[in-house]
Amino acid sequence: MSPKVQVLLLIVGLIMFLAVHAEEEFGEIEESERSCAEAYKSCDSIPCCDNIACICNPMRTNCKCKKGIFRIIGDWIRKNKGTRKIV
Repeated sequence: MSPKVQVLLLIVGLIMFLAVHAEEEFGEIEESERSCAEAYKSCDSIPCCDNIACICNPMRTNCKCKKGIFRIIGDWIRKNKGTRKIV
């Protein structure tokens, strides 16, 4: 195998190695910086975002951030407000 091919393979391998480690570190940083749980996510150890209620089962386990019906309707109205077509 020529030296050019060997160098090329070494560079490709190094890039792949660095890319994998960069993705792992980014995931860890993203998780550690998240200070609240989004809607429908677990809120056992962190509070819910945007004043969403943390609802648990009777044994206080399996807690999830759940939106109330008025918030769901309000979100739907805001989402569809700009998409209505006038005929």
